[in-house]
Amino acid sequence: MVVGLLLLAAGVSIVAGPAPVRAQEVTFTRDIAPILQRSCVRCHRPDSIAPMSLITYDDVRPWARAIRDKTSRPDDDPERMPPWFIEKNVGIQKFKDDISLTPDEVVRIGAWVDGGAPRGDPTEMPKYELAGGGWTIGEPDLIVSSPSMTLPATAPDYYGRIGPSPTGLTADRYVKAVEFREIRHQAADVERKSGDLNYFVVHHAVVGATAGAADGEPQPGQRGENFFVVWELGQNATIYPDSLGVKLAAGSALNFDLHTHSIGTEATFTIDVAFKLHTEGFVPKYTNNTMFDSLTYDLDIPGNKETVISALYPMTRAGMVLSFEPHLHSSGRRMCVEALHPSGYQETINCAGYNHNWVKVYYYEDDVVPLLPRGTILKVTAWYDNTAANPRVIDPRNWKGWGSRSIDDMFFLNSRVVWLTDEEYEEEVAARVATAGAPTQNDDN
Repeated sequence: MVVGLLLLAAGVSIVAGPAPVRAQEVTFTRDIAPILQRSCVRCHRPDSIAPMSLITYDDVRPWARAIRDKTSRPDDDPERMPPWFIEKNVGIQKFKDDISLTPDEVVRIGAWVDGGAPRGDPTEMPKYELAGGGWTIGEPDLIVSSPSMTLPATAPDYYGRIGPSPTGLTADRYVKAVEFREIRHQAADVERKSGDLNYFVVHHAVVGATAGAADGEPQPGQRGENFFVVWELGQNATIYPDSLGVKLAAGSALNFDLHTHSIGTEATFTIDVAFKLHTEGFVPKYTNNTMFDSLTYDLDIPGNKETVISALYPMTRAGMVLSFEPHLHSSGRRMCVEALHPSGYQETINCAGYNHNWVKVYYYEDDVVPLLPRGTILKVTAWYDNTAANPRVIDPRNWKGWGSRSIDDMFFLNSRVVWLTDEEYEEEVAARVATAGAPTQNDDN
């Protein structure tokens, strides 16, 4: 009986290195602009999260050396750009909406800079279209805005809730994908200069749907089916597999549990939540989903030290793990997740660098979603750098423990999981074998 894990249907492959590129052959219009349009301008464009636009040649040319530096750093370097920190030498390598660069693209960027960053033939410049109103999920089917809130120029961090915001739905609908934006509404125009990171005020928002339009937490049992996401600045869109039903109920409303911080000028903001929805009548295979959540509150991170902390999460039920989402705080630098199977087999699922300014969610392609049997133990290891070498640490002399402020720290695995019965787990493994023909890890039981 197969009771193991079919995990790495598209595992790490060993490929030859990129072919040499002659610097004088690489131009912006032909070679570099397509790379930037795919992987960079979703953030590096006017009125978006990144501090400068990288759409036109004139936008990009002053930043050429910085782009070469950022894109050529190791995969796990939290300062690498684009912000996709999955380590490519271990674990699963197939993700939805992967914006990372190939080795050949990194070499091509370096060759372009070394060759003097030439513009090239203007007729070869690909047209850039901001489709779907700038949402990476495409034109939304529904946008729900939070109530507006004004933060004073100088104040302690704010923790609290705003809402409810009715969805306006008259029938139950299931979510295909969701994306968030902080929208600023200033009494006076505030110019944002290139390179300015001190602009956005929302650190994170726990956004959840109640079954009715009343203010309050989802009732027990609702959270597993109803929509909820922990959204943080720099986070990419959440794209659910078609097998999962995440519900926005008729007459439901969104509540926003916030952590915000003042930025030196008064700021009025709202949060826009954009949804792509399944068609009416869609019937999902699964409707329960949750997150692994906090792994330990026992954090001891000395000042001026690098610290490694591990924790174990025993799975009392089988599970289908849809994503990998590390959550640390400002001193966090890296996280790895390993699966210890009931048979004694041990494997690394993923490792990734961590940058608290760009908190990423890595959603697996459907055919490589980890299937973990009951009795699996997840071993999660996090690396913390509480030294002056970490640019997000304000004062490395300070000891850090668990806390909600960014200057404190956390140890969360926010990966989303669908819990399975043993029978459902067996069915999923059999379906994976039938479609992929990949090997499984057999258990002696």
